[in-house]
Amino acid sequence: MKREQGFTIVEVIVAILVLTIGLLALVTSAALVTRMIGRGQRSAVAAQYAQRRLEILRASGCKSQAGGSEVMMRGSVPVDSITWRFANTGPNHWQIVVRSTYPTALGKWRTDSTESQISCLF
Repeated sequence: MKREQGFTIVEVIVAILVLTIGLLALVTSAALVTRMIGRGQRSAVAAQYAQRRLEILRASGCKSQAGGSEVMMRGSVPVDSITWRFANTGPNHWQIVVRSTYPTALGKWRTDSTESQISCLF
């Protein structure tokens, strides 16, 4: 008797099923990574914009402690909106709070805040 060796049809179907599930998992994770990269880029732009404003406020904060707001536009689309305020934490010491509000991929808005302190001793 001659025994032929090879795969049965059931083994081939199971192997294709396992391969298909693995490929679907890779496609799903690739889409998730793409969304996370986009979210990170929007967050980084907002953080840099807030950091620039914070540095300007730290340089001029001893002269004027007026709060304010500003909108960063790309064409006619708002990309980021920041507001800032000063809080007196003691004689000649100020806390600056900068809030950055920017759109997410889902059309909602996210708000982050950055804080710093300045001393006006001179």
